[in-house]
Amino acid sequence: MTQWSSPFIGNDAAVRLLGPAELVGAGAHAYLLTGPEHVGKRTLALRFAAFATCLVPDGGRSCGSCRSCAASARGAHPDIHVIERRDDRRTIVVEQAQEVARISAIKPYQSDRKVVVIVDAEALEARAANLLLKTIEEPSDDTRIVLTSGDGDLVLPTIRSRCREVTLGKVGTRVIIRALEARGVPAEHASVLAQLSNGRPGWAINAAADPSVLEVRGVHLDLLSSVLKTRRYARLPLADRLEDPRNLARTREAMASALATWTGWWRDVLVVRAGCEELASCVDRMDELRDAATKLEVAGIAGAIRRTGLATSHLDDNVNPRLALEGLFLDLPELGAA
Repeated sequence: MTQWSSPFIGNDAAVRLLGPAELVGAGAHAYLLTGPEHVGKRTLALRFAAFATCLVPDGGRSCGSCRSCAASARGAHPDIHVIERRDDRRTIVVEQAQEVARISAIKPYQSDRKVVVIVDAEALEARAANLLLKTIEEPSDDTRIVLTSGDGDLVLPTIRSRCREVTLGKVGTRVIIRALEARGVPAEHASVLAQLSNGRPGWAINAAADPSVLEVRGVHLDLLSSVLKTRRYARLPLADRLEDPRNLARTREAMASALATWTGWWRDVLVVRAGCEELASCVDRMDELRDAATKLEVAGIAGAIRRTGLATSHLDDNVNPRLALEGLFLDLPELGAA
């Protein structure tokens, strides 16, 4: 791999579709990077931006030492712009799309190209998406636009069709282990994190750097275990564990994190039920997975997955998080409830 791509973990085919093509003039003016959360979409978009703005690329390599590369490494390049949801908004708004149009219209400040990275493009408001479409349809030669999305089907079809789509998949456990070990993580801990990551190197790296990631995951799985072991009529008070009455945003953040963890747990129950324990990622909860797989039929497990997904959709649709959580708790099965 090139110097530009070597720090990136996995998805070699996706990496090869970006940098080398840009170097020989075969790149696109707009890209859409799709794939699961924490597989590296934002990271790859920013590495491409650093490569595209390098002043002296050579043979598919960014130099890593010019003033442009130095600015990219600091996250302070004047020709690299990141557009994402603001802290107080759940969408990318019209004013931000107007900023993309303004950036496209001006000349680069330091490099030969400008790169705009739009994170979570499915969050574009309708008017913002239509305004962005005009920019993508009439791009300036020195502008590259890179959008990321967890699900390309949620991006406005007219935008998606005008981008070169690059799909990132989950990464093999051994690849993640090697990457963690290269970062100084002890072999045994790297192995555990790689398995728990479910193919998401970004999650594994975050967990290695911040012990609270595993602690929060444990709290969420303990809560799910308590819910499943409690009679439905007594479950509602358990929602208190995720609610911060002083801060609705923190409640939403905690619930979104819990729902993602629970979705992975239910998926593991399904693969254990199918006799494929080696595919499970929650290796530290294998006894609980086996217990649930023994007590539930496939239809019941699939129903729990769908119901958890519905709660996630409710949260995305701005439903009151407490009500969404209580509704989920009431619909989940009972496993040995007293």
